[in-house]
Amino acid sequence: MVAQRVVSPVFVGRSEELAQLAAALDTAVEEGPAVALVAGEAGIGKSRLLAEFARSLDPGVRVVGGVCAELGRDSLPYAPFVTVLRSLIRVEGVTPGPYRWLARWFPELGETDDDTEGGKHRLYEEALTLIERVAAGRPLVVSIEDLHWADSATCELLGFLARNLTQPGVLLVLTYRPPEAGPLLSELARRPGTARLHLDHLDERDVGRQLAAILGAEPDRATVGRVHERSDGNPLFVEALARVGERTPDGARELLLDGPRSLRSPARELLRIASVAGGRVDHRLLAEVAGQDGAELDALLRELVDRSLLVTAGDGYAFRHALIRDAVYEDLLPGERARLHSRYAEALRDRGAPAELAAHAHAAGDHGLALSAAHLAAGQARRSYAYAEQVRLLGMVLDLWDPDVRLGTDLVGVLTDAAEACMLSGDYARGIEHATAGLAAVDERREPERAALLLEHRGRLRHRLDTTGVSDWEHALDLLPAGSSQRGRLLGVLAMGLLPEVDRAHAPFQEALAIGRATGDATVTIRGLLGVGSMTGDFGMLTEARALAERLDSSDLLMTVPMYEAVLHTRAGDHQRTVEVAGDGVRLARRYGLGRSRGAELARYAGSGLILAGRWDEATAVLEEGLRAGAPPQSRRGLRTLVGHLSLLRGDLAAAAEAAAAENSDSGNLFARHQLLCLLAVAQGDPERADLLLDRALTDPALTRIYSSDARPVLVAGALVQQARLSARADRELRERVAARQAQLAAADAALGVDGVLDRAWRTMLRALIENDGWDHAVDSWRRLRQPYELALCLFHSAHTLLAAGDRPGATARLREAARLAEELRAAPLARQITQLLRPRPAQHGLTERELEVLRLIAEGLSNRQIAARLHISPSTAGVHVSHILTKLGAATRTEAAAVAFRTGLAGSRPNES
Repeated sequence: MVAQRVVSPVFVGRSEELAQLAAALDTAVEEGPAVALVAGEAGIGKSRLLAEFARSLDPGVRVVGGVCAELGRDSLPYAPFVTVLRSLIRVEGVTPGPYRWLARWFPELGETDDDTEGGKHRLYEEALTLIERVAAGRPLVVSIEDLHWADSATCELLGFLARNLTQPGVLLVLTYRPPEAGPLLSELARRPGTARLHLDHLDERDVGRQLAAILGAEPDRATVGRVHERSDGNPLFVEALARVGERTPDGARELLLDGPRSLRSPARELLRIASVAGGRVDHRLLAEVAGQDGAELDALLRELVDRSLLVTAGDGYAFRHALIRDAVYEDLLPGERARLHSRYAEALRDRGAPAELAAHAHAAGDHGLALSAAHLAAGQARRSYAYAEQVRLLGMVLDLWDPDVRLGTDLVGVLTDAAEACMLSGDYARGIEHATAGLAAVDERREPERAALLLEHRGRLRHRLDTTGVSDWEHALDLLPAGSSQRGRLLGVLAMGLLPEVDRAHAPFQEALAIGRATGDATVTIRGLLGVGSMTGDFGMLTEARALAERLDSSDLLMTVPMYEAVLHTRAGDHQRTVEVAGDGVRLARRYGLGRSRGAELARYAGSGLILAGRWDEATAVLEEGLRAGAPPQSRRGLRTLVGHLSLLRGDLAAAAEAAAAENSDSGNLFARHQLLCLLAVAQGDPERADLLLDRALTDPALTRIYSSDARPVLVAGALVQQARLSARADRELRERVAARQAQLAAADAALGVDGVLDRAWRTMLRALIENDGWDHAVDSWRRLRQPYELALCLFHSAHTLLAAGDRPGATARLREAARLAEELRAAPLARQITQLLRPRPAQHGLTERELEVLRLIAEGLSNRQIAARLHISPSTAGVHVSHILTKLGAATRTEAAAVAFRTGLAGSRPNES
């Protein structure tokens, strides 16, 4: 055990929580890095719990921590980690070395690396290395408080560390106020082994113990009851009420102000000055704003610390609780606030803290100073890869825009930067607004390159939001000269956006590759190699692209390459390799905190490969994790379509219908959804509706423009729909319509090329379904590709053909193999069909499979509405089936039909027969 029980007598009611934290640290030491989440409302004692936990630890355990400042007040990117890492550097005496990116924050680490490519992820790697290096010597507790106020950059780095720490002995302790959990806390809460603590209100007994510790004497029961009722067991309010005696101030604000208002005038004024600083204030800055220093200032600060209003924080001070700070700040008159913010702004002019300067200048009404400081701070945020903070600061710049303030750029430049920052931070809708405003302000004839850049940004933003960015990219290309690197980059972006419409994407990919090779622009070259290589099936080009991406160490490109590799491996029928490269890409994306965007898209490739390989349980886990990560709209639609398809194959029609109902507008996923909708309608017993849905797919011009390997599964689904139509009703008119549809499917098939081994197998199966011949070839194709579901399906259909030819032994052998595969996959609908075909049948009187199902339910005494509910069909469709059954059996009534069914064995034994 690394924790000792040395607890302050003032600290009450949290022994169980202390034990949980101690257990979490033991787990971190013995089993590997651990996370503890501490939730509780404001004032409930989260910070005090951490302080007491630190006091209880063995001296050999190192404890460092940082606090997230309230957003909008001193909310610097990575602020808590700057504090944490500075503590580790100072205590451990880290010497200059492998920390060229952290040197941007800490100059004592040596020279910085000026290269910006992949910088954020190198920065994260160095922070990880430093923490694990320190923890290698002795256990390390890293606390981050008030995570509900964390900026997005802090959340990204924290998520990266939680996912990638491997050094035993590291415990991350995070505090936050519920319900403000957010995606990071949700992810951490699902992490195996995470300790979750929730601090509840103190009961009356613990309130009495707290009062006794504060007052130095046992309070009477009436006082304890009054304070417990007024405070509701919140320790912060208990402490405030303990000091006011019999008085009971109205409202929490008045309660929290009672202590500050009882101070001597100089100390009260200093506390007000400190409240204007925000979360934490440096000692020298406070001294300058207060206009005093030395022993007199120290005495006033000592009084504030002794009264538990301020606490020391590094080389400065912070309010013991944000609620106290808020109450003191809000108690200032408007004029007092403005004057104090102005004094802070003046003191901060030369301190290299532009974000703080901008906030104070803005609050003071000095808009010119706030504008220039916010622009400078936005640049710093970008260099620190804090893109959401950059968006916020550029928003301030735009709100305060004044063309007379010199910034080194103009309004169009700011809007361009803002649009790009929104794209990097995931704020797509706002980015579109900024790009549109920039395009309205730029003259594309005089400045075509700037206009093209804005169009590129807006196109990317639109594409990620709803796949409508192509027109912007095409317009941008019209503005750029041939052969320029900017044109080459844009061509690569356009071509990727055009996929899977291969005919349209081929030329821009070719031109991008030519420009990349001619100009030596590696990024453009990589995009060209990926596009041309994927369309021609040239694995060599993809290998070259991966090598270039690794040389650039570009995380963006390193996560783009696996997408194209996965596509090519899938077409080649190598599903194992598809799963490997896509899975590696998912892990890389999550490592770099991009699980929500790139990780979700890669999860779609991995999930598809797992479904084809028959690894359905693994596919379910991958797809659900991708959806839980909060995937952007385009990726979410693709993931949901795959979830729906898998649900359908396993017989969960409700889940399949829910997934199919999700909006889906991009052409690649659109046809996968067409396939799902058609097969779902068949499963619901409505093949005619399935045929109507098929007609929409067949008449969509995009069907012939996408990869044939994406189009042909839709045609196979269409052929299955035709078989279902014939099974439901086989009159001459319907047979003629089915024959016409099959001819249409055959024509669509002939118009498509063959895109690899997998596509060739789909073509073989399609022709077998249309011609009811060639099943041996289809079975062999799926057996070679090791796709168990498609193999079982073709074995089932080939058995049908053998039965019709009188070869029951041959059919039975195939059905038994198909049954084994379906059982292993838990493909319930297919397994039921196979079982029915294996069972010896009496004469069927010309009834179709569906009509036999309906007849059995008639024999059970079910009404048309009940039959419809049981078979997931409409009551009118059930009625049509009943009418056909009566005609074929020569029965006048449902009762007579049931009697015929029992007599001939079509319905099994009578209800009362054994």
